[in-house]
Amino acid sequence: MFSIIPIIGREKQMISKLDSFPTHEINGVKYRVGRVLPFGASLVQNGINFSIYSKDATACELVLYHTGQKEPFLRIPFPDDFRIGYVYSMMVFGLNIEDIEYGYSFDGPYKPEEGQLFDRTKVLLDPYAKSISGRTVWGERDDNYSEFPHRGRVIFQDFDWRGDKPLEIPFKDSIIYEMHVRGFTKDPSSKVKHPGTFAGTVSKIPYLKELGINCVEILPVFEFDEFDNSRVVNEKQLYNYWGYSTVGFFAPKAGYAVSSPLGLEADELKNMILQFHQNGIEVILDVVFNHTAEGNENGPYISYRGIDNKTYYLLTPDG
Repeated sequence: MFSIIPIIGREKQMISKLDSFPTHEINGVKYRVGRVLPFGASLVQNGINFSIYSKDATACELVLYHTGQKEPFLRIPFPDDFRIGYVYSMMVFGLNIEDIEYGYSFDGPYKPEEGQLFDRTKVLLDPYAKSISGRTVWGERDDNYSEFPHRGRVIFQDFDWRGDKPLEIPFKDSIIYEMHVRGFTKDPSSKVKHPGTFAGTVSKIPYLKELGINCVEILPVFEFDEFDNSRVVNEKQLYNYWGYSTVGFFAPKAGYAVSSPLGLEADELKNMILQFHQNGIEVILDVVFNHTAEGNENGPYISYRGIDNKTYYLLTPDG
C-alpha cells in the first residue's frame, strides 16, 4: 500500500503543471480556467486565481487596472466553460500584483422590482477582496477612483504569525477596553509617531497594560467610506466616523494604516493583533454583518447589488 504515496505525489505535480499552463490569450495576457476555491483573488504559481459567485448573472468580465490608473487596461470575458455551477473562475498569468487592481462587470436581468440590478457598464468590487483601493489616506479622495468602492488589490499572504493563537482569557476575568482605532491615538496628546493608525495603537500597548487591560474590543476595522453621508457643519468637514457601513468584510480599513500606500494594511492590522497577544491582551473585533454600505438591507442578506442581488451571503444555513 505504500506504493500509492509516490503516485499521489506525481498526480499533485501533474495537476500543478496543468494549472500553470495557459489555454487562452488576449492582448498578450495569458489565462486559463481557474480554481473555484478559494473565492476572491489569490496567488498561484506564476499567476493570480480569480473566483467569484453569482447565481443570476448571465455573463461576467474580469476588469484589470494598473494601480492608480483611471481606466482599465484589459477586460477578459469569462468563457462559458470557465463557469462551474454558479462560480466564475480564471487564472491569469504574468501579472505584477503590486501594479494590479481588479473588479468585475456582470450582465444579467435588470428588474429592480424583483431585486435584480445587473448593469454590465458598472465595475463592481469583489466582496472577497483582501485590499480595496480608493481610500488610502483617511479623508482624502483620489480623482482616479471616481466610483468607490469598485477595485480590489491582491496581497501576499505571507505574514509570520510566529505561532500566535487567541489567548482564550475567560470572559469573567476579562477587563475590556472598547477602542476606535483612529480615535484612540489621533489626538496629539497620544504622542505617537503614526496617530490614528494600527501602528499608532501598538505604541500605546504599555499604557493599556498600565491600566490593567487584558482585552480590547475594536470597533469596525473593515473597509468603509468615510465620505458616506459626510457633510460640512460650521465650516468643519464631518465624516462617517464609526465604520458600521461596511464595504468589504475581508479588507482592513486602509485609512487606518500608515502602510496602506504600499498595500500593506492587512499586515499592519495583523501585526497589531500579534503585538496585543504577545503582551497578554485578547482582541475582539466588532463586526455587524447586516450593516453594509449599500443600505436598504434585506433581512439576513448582504446583497452586493449587481453581483448576486438576493443570495450572495446568507447569515444562516436556512436563509
